Amino acid sequence: MLPYSTQTGRQGRWWKNLFVEKGRGSLWVHTASVGEFNTIRPLLKRLYPRYEIVLTYFSFRAKEYLKAQEGKAYFHKLYRLPIDLPPFVISFERKIKPVAIVIMERELWPSLLTFTKAPKIWLNAYAKGGLLERCLSKKFSLIITRDESSAERFKNYGCKKVLPCGNLKFVLEEPRPVELKVNASRLIVAGSTHQGEEAIIKKAFDLLRRDFKDLKLIVAPRHVKRAKEVVDVFKGYRVSFRSNQEEDWDVLVVDSLGELFSLYAYAHVAIVGGTFVPIGGHNLLEPAYFGKPVLYGPHTHKVKDLKDFLEKVGLGFPVKDEIELYTRLKELLSSGFSKASFNLKEYSQRILECYLSALEEMMGDY
Repeated sequence: MLPYSTQTGRQGRWWKNLFVEKGRGSLWVHTASVGEFNTIRPLLKRLYPRYEIVLTYFSFRAKEYLKAQEGKAYFHKLYRLPIDLPPFVISFERKIKPVAIVIMERELWPSLLTFTKAPKIWLNAYAKGGLLERCLSKKFSLIITRDESSAERFKNYGCKKVLPCGNLKFVLEEPRPVELKVNASRLIVAGSTHQGEEAIIKKAFDLLRRDFKDLKLIVAPRHVKRAKEVVDVFKGYRVSFRSNQEEDWDVLVVDSLGELFSLYAYAHVAIVGGTFVPIGGHNLLEPAYFGKPVLYGPHTHKVKDLKDFLEKVGLGFPVKDEIELYTRLKELLSSGFSKASFNLKEYSQRILECYLSALEEMMGDY
């Protein structure tokens, strides 16, 4: 705990938590990072109207991102996690008066779990083993796990109440619809692409246009500032920017923020970037949410759980290079891919309702 205390005192201005605005009964939710916040976002959206949500975070990288989320109906107040020593966590709890403390994934802070009085809830929990996990898991009044095997292990530890609801990573917020003017019988959407990946996609697209004359392509670079660079890659085609979309185009480059998820709804096939270069992958679930086949390259170490899941349910298709990309795209575009029997949207909703139901049952009329 000392490195955290020192770091917080030097950079995080821990003393600001001594002046926390007093609450009248809140839900204290702790997410360490941007990733954990994004995982719990759909759940927070549903809890927001009913509870005053006090969100705490740990990583400095998360601070600016979370501040940008203020006013978007995810939380009411935002603070950095107090130093994990008894006086600090006790003082913080007394000021915000939480009816419950919600912890995400692996944020097992000993003092927070031992010296606070409100009931603790562990969400999206998974077991890794070890003495610390065995001891601290018993501090929770409710543990909701992402899988059955973790639930069994926590039960064997002697935890009070354990419920397997599924992985919150698979729960997505319904995106706002966007309008797209496209005159084509087949459309590929390539999202979150990085430098070097557009060239790979172009090689496959060049070959596919021989087979499908009216095939269109939408490319959404991971970083919007690269939009002009992406346009240059596709010289020779009729290329248009999304922000100033022309009537007729072969390739549409997305130079706007917040539209990619919605644009996947128009795709016949989707390609997710960060997988053909050693980045590790981006969100594979967004196109799958609409039942679209999802193609990705060999670099998926950051999204391995999502990759394995999509392949299991028939929506994920790994490819090694531009030749395999072309072959698989041609196959899917020719066959008129019929949606897999698995419905990710329904599955996502079932997981969310399971979490909400368990929370409602425990918290009663708070």
